[in-house]
Amino acid sequence: MNLLLVPHKYQSMISFGTVLLSILLNLAAASTDRDIQIINHSGAKVAIHWIHPQTGDMVAQGEVLNGATLNLNSFVGHEFEVRELPSKRTGVCSGGGTLGGDYFKV
Repeated sequence: MNLLLVPHKYQSMISFGTVLLSILLNLAAASTDRDIQIINHSGAKVAIHWIHPQTGDMVAQGEVLNGATLNLNSFVGHEFEVRELPSKRTGVCSGGGTLGGDYFKV
C-alpha cells in the first residue's frame, strides 16, 4: 500500500508554497517499522531531519535535490522536518531568503 503523507500537526512559520514531497510507505503487517521514500518535487534542495521524540533535537537524515529521492528506515510515530536549503549561487531560498520548514509524521 502506498500513502501520501502531508504535514499535519505543526504549522510552518514560512510555507514553501510549492514544496510537494511524496512519501511512499512500504507497510508491514504487524510491525511498526517502515521503509519510507521521500521524493522531492519542491523545485529546491531540501534537508530532512528526524525529530528526537524525547529531546526534540533535529537529527540530520540527508539532503535531497529537486527531483531526487531519499530512502529511509523509520517507525510509525516518527516525526520529520523538511527544510529548504539556500541556493549555493544566491545564498537565499526560493521563498525570498527566509528559511522555513514543514513537518510530517510516519
